[in-house]
Amino acid sequence: MGGDKLTKMPKEAMDFFNDPEASKVLATVDANGVINVVPKHTLAAIDEETIAFADIFGDKTNKNLEATNKAAAVAYKLPPAGYQIKGTFQGFQKSGPLFDNFAKQVKEKLNMDIKAVGTIKVEEVYSVFPSP
Repeated sequence: MGGDKLTKMPKEAMDFFNDPEASKVLATVDANGVINVVPKHTLAAIDEETIAFADIFGDKTNKNLEATNKAAAVAYKLPPAGYQIKGTFQGFQKSGPLFDNFAKQVKEKLNMDIKAVGTIKVEEVYSVFPSP
C-alpha cells in the first residue's frame, strides 16, 4: 500500500486502531494554524468511516477540534507499520451506547472517568508502512 490514499479504512487499518498494543496519536490544529499532537490510546475504529476517542483530559485538543474540526490520527507498531487517517471532527457524545462502551472500557483499563466521546469522520487513509 505504501502511501496510497484511500477514503475508507480497510480492515487492516481498523485492526491497527482497535489493537490495544498499538501506539496511537491524535493531531489537531487551532484557528491560527498551531498544531497540537497528543498520545490518545483510546482511539478506536467504530466502522470504516469513523474513529472515536475518549475525552479524559483534552483541554487544548478539544478547543482545537471545536475551532477547526480538523484532525489526523496515527495507529502504529514497531517495526514501522500502521495507518494514518485525516478527517473532520463530528462532535462529542456525553451519553448513549458509544459513550457507555468507552466509559466502561476506560474505567476497567485505566480506572478513570471520561467526559465524552469524540468522533471523527474518516476522509483520507494512508498506510505508514515503509516503501520498498
